[in-house]
Amino acid sequence: MKYILASALALPSLLSALTISQAVQQTIETNPKIYIKKAALGSEKELLSKEKSGYLPSVDFYYSVGRERSRMISNSRDTVINTTQNVTGTVSENIFEGFKTQSGVDKQKALIVSAEKNMQNVVNNTALDAAAAYINIIKNKYLTKIAKENVAVHKKYLAQIKERVDAGVARKSDYKQTLSRYANAQSNYYFAEQNYKNAITSFQKVLDMKVNPDDFKEPSIDKLPTQNIEELIKLALEKNPELLMNHADIKSAKALVVQSKATYYPKVDLKLQSYWHKNLNGIVTNATNPYDTEDAYSAQAVLSYNIFRGFSDKAVVESNKYKLLEKENALADLRRKVIADVKTSWQTYSSTKEQMKFLNQQIEASKETVKDYHEEYNLGRRSIVDLLNIELEYNSAKNRFVKAKYEHYLAYYKLLTYTDEMLEEMNVSVK
Repeated sequence: MKYILASALALPSLLSALTISQAVQQTIETNPKIYIKKAALGSEKELLSKEKSGYLPSVDFYYSVGRERSRMISNSRDTVINTTQNVTGTVSENIFEGFKTQSGVDKQKALIVSAEKNMQNVVNNTALDAAAAYINIIKNKYLTKIAKENVAVHKKYLAQIKERVDAGVARKSDYKQTLSRYANAQSNYYFAEQNYKNAITSFQKVLDMKVNPDDFKEPSIDKLPTQNIEELIKLALEKNPELLMNHADIKSAKALVVQSKATYYPKVDLKLQSYWHKNLNGIVTNATNPYDTEDAYSAQAVLSYNIFRGFSDKAVVESNKYKLLEKENALADLRRKVIADVKTSWQTYSSTKEQMKFLNQQIEASKETVKDYHEEYNLGRRSIVDLLNIELEYNSAKNRFVKAKYEHYLAYYKLLTYTDEMLEEMNVSVK
């Protein structure tokens, strides 16, 4: 029974815990940036129907009714006022327009892919922002804790040296030196606390929720997709959503060039038309003209070909070629950036991994040295300055270890983001 009770008491704390994966999942589900890109993708998908409409016939219906005053040859130039009616129906089907519809569809399909990859890129970057903000909170939480402990240590030393100075067995300069170190420790603590609060605010910008850092769980990282930098770069070049978006933009720009060349070709349409007129153009029923209506049907193949339009067509084509060139160079520039980002993150990932090994050794050694210095200080073999120096070294090692550890984590998540592996690794879904 006591075990059941203990489990029940522990349940609220377990439910309140927030893992880095949960933070990323909630961010993906609620961040407005992603909904903006989803809306943009929906818009591009709808425009595909517009481009495909070129494959379908156009059906038009026209009806008019009204009073007409006329003096026509057909009515011996007598003034006639009639109520006229006109009904016209037309069905047009484009047979050929210089591949305009086909290239328009190709262009729009590429724009849809571009919008999909753009959304995926924003999702990945938003997930990385959430992970970075989460890690930053934990990092600054530990740095603040270390800074607070450092203040307590210096406060203890300050009290000890003051007792010795008051007893006349220590120098006032030692007290002043300790007081200076204590003030510096206090300043560092307030600075660390400020960074900690700013980290919480930054996290809430990514994920709008109340934050209790005590509920955050320490991230645990797994292996990268590969431990070879060349393979990581290759993977990034194949899967990075931003690169794939640019590839789609180039495909769209190429289709736009083809579409703009449609004006160089003749246009062929099949046109079916029928009309019915009543009392039109002064025609009225009388003894010599018992008919007051007209009707006709026609089926025509219509060819139209613009011979000259003031070089505007050529200008549009050349302009679209420059846009294509712009996209191609943007891709080349982005490719360099992705390679550089992967290399930088890999170097940070590898370097911090080695740093932590030696910093951990330094922490252990400094911790033991602090104990030794205390004993030697009590025996009169060490000064208060020696104690302060070794405490500074110990504190510095702990700070550098924390920074290296969370830089290592961040570099790991960056590499997953660049290779489009982060969401899968975290088991995060996009709905």
